Amino acid sequence: MAKQRSKSAKGLLGTLEYEVMRALWDEAPANVPAVLARVNHDRDPDRELAYTTVMTVLARLHEKGVLDRERRGRGYDYLPLFDEPALVEHLSGQEVRDLLDRYGEVALAQFAQAVEEADPKLFRRLQELTARRNDA
Repeated sequence: MAKQRSKSAKGLLGTLEYEVMRALWDEAPANVPAVLARVNHDRDPDRELAYTTVMTVLARLHEKGVLDRERRGRGYDYLPLFDEPALVEHLSGQEVRDLLDRYGEVALAQFAQAVEEADPKLFRRLQELTARRNDA
């Protein structure tokens, strides 16, 4: 039987990206100083992150399409576009699309084989869905 995956984005994002997202899930919208304070709260003083580090991580998450931002004075307030389970769904869909773009039918064949080996019932369900879609 296939393992159920958690809806955690940990491991799907970089370590700092995940810390920043957790801070925003707890208190969004938030600007760089607020996120910085939240992320550094439980860190040893000699391991605290710099303002520019958090600002760069927020900008990259915005570029990746997982954060929205609104101009506030000279800076931005950031807001997650997804809660954690929805982010996992978004990132997994993105990975599937990337695999299909890169490998095409080979990726589909490998996916079908992996599903069949992991969970034969799920594989039959996938076949039913495919057949139903082809009949439509």
